[in-house]
Amino acid sequence: MASHDVVSFALDVQREYDPSQPLLIDANHPDRSLNGAQISLLVRTLIAGLTAQGLEKGDCVLVNMGNNVLYPPLFLAIIGAGGVYIGSNPRIPPDEVDQMVKLSRARWIITEQDSLSTIKGIADKNRINHIFIIDEADITTTIAVIQGTISLLPQANSDPTSFLSLLNFGTGDPVLIADEEMARSTPAALYTTSGTTGLPKAAVLSHASFISQHHSIVGTSPPPYAIRRLVCLPFYHGFSAVFTHLFPVRYGYPFYILPDFQLPVFLRAVQRYAITETYLVPAMIYILNQAPEGLQVSIALASMRYIGISGAPIDPAAMAYLQDNHLHPHACAGQIWGMTETALVFQNRYPASGRREDQGDLRSIGTLATRWEVKIGEAKKEASIQELVPGQLYVRGPGLVSGYLGHTEPFVDSQGWFATGDLAYVDEKQQYFILGRTKELIKVRGYSISPGEIENVLLKHPGIADAAVMGITLPDGTSEAPRAYVVQGEDIKLTSHQVYEFVQQQMASYKTLDGGVVFVESIPRTVTGKVRRGELTRLNGRREALAGLLGGRGHSG
Repeated sequence: MASHDVVSFALDVQREYDPSQPLLIDANHPDRSLNGAQISLLVRTLIAGLTAQGLEKGDCVLVNMGNNVLYPPLFLAIIGAGGVYIGSNPRIPPDEVDQMVKLSRARWIITEQDSLSTIKGIADKNRINHIFIIDEADITTTIAVIQGTISLLPQANSDPTSFLSLLNFGTGDPVLIADEEMARSTPAALYTTSGTTGLPKAAVLSHASFISQHHSIVGTSPPPYAIRRLVCLPFYHGFSAVFTHLFPVRYGYPFYILPDFQLPVFLRAVQRYAITETYLVPAMIYILNQAPEGLQVSIALASMRYIGISGAPIDPAAMAYLQDNHLHPHACAGQIWGMTETALVFQNRYPASGRREDQGDLRSIGTLATRWEVKIGEAKKEASIQELVPGQLYVRGPGLVSGYLGHTEPFVDSQGWFATGDLAYVDEKQQYFILGRTKELIKVRGYSISPGEIENVLLKHPGIADAAVMGITLPDGTSEAPRAYVVQGEDIKLTSHQVYEFVQQQMASYKTLDGGVVFVESIPRTVTGKVRRGELTRLNGRREALAGLLGGRGHSG
């Protein structure tokens, strides 16, 4: 019988595997691990603890912590107890945490010890009475209790705010979701949108949508290699969550967990555990490509067979360089496309043949995943696809979120189509390509330019560590022009004229940086590496107010 709730679905074993095999493993401390039975026990233990402490159906729980072995079971337990999960970066400023609490209407907070002072003030301000604190020792103790190597001591129960206090109430079963209709209407998790245009919103992910997103990722057939995944992207982000939380027990795939991406640590983990799959953002690919020879990247990555890349546009040349110089001949890197509202819709998957020559076009975001429909063109037209004809991308499917919390206006049209805001086209092989964001295109004398196209060129320069491009209106108002914000590398100091000439030599004349070059210390980005265009626009506005419009080529140091 099909499971309608996320937790029963995640714990429903689909294939035979060694039950003693660790499935969630701390890559830095492999003794901190959980096998399938232990994950299931921990989920049911936390369900009982949360319920006993007063969690009610629909209560939102803010999890303010980084990656660790307990995160996926905690995610499932919150949902299984009838709650709604939302995650936050434990390093974001207090104002952003406060905004997230208000946005999500969180009534509970589970936080790292290091963030307690910040969280306590926010909880008091928002009248949140349920706070649970977790530290490194608690993680080790919880794992030992679930493994059965120690019993929880009575003194661990004395602090009602300790995470360990949730382990004292036996076990409980997940809240029952009776049917598909109930699964569609019951929230499981909230994920904030990137906020690149206006204030962030909380997208509501139902039980049914989360399960459907998982089916889209699984695809039709397993790859021709044993799956061992290394996770370094943050669990609080939807891209990482959808690839992690439902897989381990259901399929017996081991997941090795890192707190973040640090190149030497990442490479050691891949080599030590013979990792075959990982999922990265473009900035991490550029770091791998620029790694010092002494790190021996190709040796470290010898076991890797597939790297999925998403979160922001990437230069196909960077992917080709990674494959040709650092990956095994049978290994591939491929783009993935999705949004907070959809999760994965397109993926350039590992070729079924296992031969790199059969992989999709590196420029492509891949082919359409199962359970999704797509159309390209105008909103009011019937669903249609014309090869090589660009238009706005619309998607439809059961994996779409239910909407935005607190927003009553529909986020899809009357036929269920969601406007992605991306300009796309499809080729004769049914591979899809993204040209840019429709709202971000720079209009230069009748031409439409994607900022990402110029950014990819800029990032090829050895003296440029990071870059972002936006359009500005020229003083005479006749046209827009590209302006580059550039972060210089440590070894090469550039002038704005050198940056201008570098782009001029490689691109059409209307794509040159006639809006100027501005050197900055950092580019505002999301955790997945996507440029925060809204913040960049505000930065530019403040600069214009102080310095006035740049004239002509407007080079600025």
